[in-house]
Amino acid sequence: MTVSSKLVEVPKSGFSSIPVIDISDPESKHDMEKACEDFGFFKVINHSVSSELVSVLDHEAVEFFSLPTSQKTQVAGYPFGYGKRAIGRSGDVGWVEYLLMNANLDFGSHPFPPGLLQNPETFRLDST
Repeated sequence: MTVSSKLVEVPKSGFSSIPVIDISDPESKHDMEKACEDFGFFKVINHSVSSELVSVLDHEAVEFFSLPTSQKTQVAGYPFGYGKRAIGRSGDVGWVEYLLMNANLDFGSHPFPPGLLQNPETFRLDST
């Protein structure tokens, strides 16, 4: 059996690390905008979320994304919910999975996509 592989060249981002945004600084919104434009994501510090809750959410995220795709797609929705898409100019770099949730309860919808309320239970309880 012959196995062939294709190397994909990924351009260097020019960043040495993930941008860190201190949200206790009122001017951090500019840094956040730049990090989104230039990098795509960032780490937030000096927020009011307890380290215990961050640990629980991290654990539950690992549990959720470890589920079979058939289960994860049960919480797919628009505009919030599970999704995945190919990345790269031709979709040849790989896949990215995501779970979009509503943090604005005034927006008129529940913060969790349908289906996520059953699994994982801890995520629902600690996030409300």
